[in-house]
Amino acid sequence: MIDESSKESDFLFDMVRDRYGNRLSAEELEEVRKGVEGIVKAAEALRSVKLGNGTEPFSIFKPYRKGA
Repeated sequence: MIDESSKESDFLFDMVRDRYGNRLSAEELEEVRKGVEGIVKAAEALRSVKLGNGTEPFSIFKPYRKGA
């Protein structure tokens, strides 16, 4: 059985191959496939974080010091 991430990465890789495949070698296409799979995994990790409606973005406070 093919899982959702595999289907998503196959779909995205096929889009890249259709558009740019004639300019890339087989080795380059394999590197593109690996990159796409990594992006899909990272996207899954981001999607797994549940945010509430009132969740604010994290901000870093850096006090200003004149001359520093």
